[in-house]
Amino acid sequence: MRIGVNLLACIPGKIGGMEQYVRNLLSYSIQTHDQNQWFLFLTKTNYHTFPNHSKIQKVMIHDHIDSHGQFHNWIRSLQLDLWFCPLLVLNPYDVSIPSVINIPDIQHEYYPQFFDANQLSWRKTTYQASALRTNAVLTLSEFSRASMIDKFGLPAHQVHAIHLDSAHEFSLPFDAAMNQHVKQKYALPDHYGFYPANTWWHKNHVSLLAAIAHLRDVHKVRIHMVFTGAPQEAHGQVMSSIAMHHLENQITWLDYIPQNEMPYVFRNAYFLCFPSLFEGFGIPLVEAMRTELPITCSNSGSIPEIVGDAALQFDPMSPEDIAKKIVEIHDQTMRQDLIQKGIAQASRFSWTKCAQQTLSVLHRVAGK
Repeated sequence: MRIGVNLLACIPGKIGGMEQYVRNLLSYSIQTHDQNQWFLFLTKTNYHTFPNHSKIQKVMIHDHIDSHGQFHNWIRSLQLDLWFCPLLVLNPYDVSIPSVINIPDIQHEYYPQFFDANQLSWRKTTYQASALRTNAVLTLSEFSRASMIDKFGLPAHQVHAIHLDSAHEFSLPFDAAMNQHVKQKYALPDHYGFYPANTWWHKNHVSLLAAIAHLRDVHKVRIHMVFTGAPQEAHGQVMSSIAMHHLENQITWLDYIPQNEMPYVFRNAYFLCFPSLFEGFGIPLVEAMRTELPITCSNSGSIPEIVGDAALQFDPMSPEDIAKKIVEIHDQTMRQDLIQKGIAQASRFSWTKCAQQTLSVLHRVAGK
């Protein structure tokens, strides 16, 4: 099967789980005996980051303004069987061959206030129209699948939930030297909670900060939190919240951490606190389970689906409930129970399964 893949929106290192998804799908295809030929449509920003291989042909799109016309020309000249848009929407929208898209979630349908006017307009204009026009929609969880069927009026058989996995670095053997290097490089505290998330509005840092202040002021318990992630729209509010609660000496902010070091920031933590209001999947949850880190997390979105019974769940809008679960996760019996359940739950996720399920849908749509 000759598969065209629109990767113009792939900015290396900037789109998280969906970039891992694309790269692992291609890696699986290269390593197996399938007969697929991949035609990757790329930009000068990402062209060099994709492998050269007999199964892969890379096509440089030089001018985004005329990408629509270029796509149609290439689709005809390469005699493609299928057009795959794994990064959100159908482009070109009037593609003449069978197509599949991947929409991780439709957060804007639930929290429109988290998007500026331009973002919201673009999502409202493109997401549903793409989903209705394409032959199949992939998404990352049963929660997201159900939300698209409900909000977009899609036929159930057209929407497919395919879980992701953690980055492969989280499955590597423990490296004591790297562990010591990471502890020293970032001056990690001896005891800390961890939350890896860019400061998007839905990541809900402010409720967690309020919970940390509540623990200090009401329970006389001082918890140090380590945060990683790039500044985004809610960053000003997050910094103001730290100042308002006088939490400066209980917070370590590390911004971006190289992927090979991230497992050790997890491993040295005492617990993961994940107060996000909305997730299509939530890769850090799997990463925590893989590194045997107990989890306390929001009961919203797809999060309960991903953690199963391997986490203490809380109301993400209640700092008091978050604080209560942080106290409970310090109980040794509780911790060991969550760790064992996490190991079992993490075994449900694999990039191999993800790739196989994706390819199954692609073949079905193309009739190959």
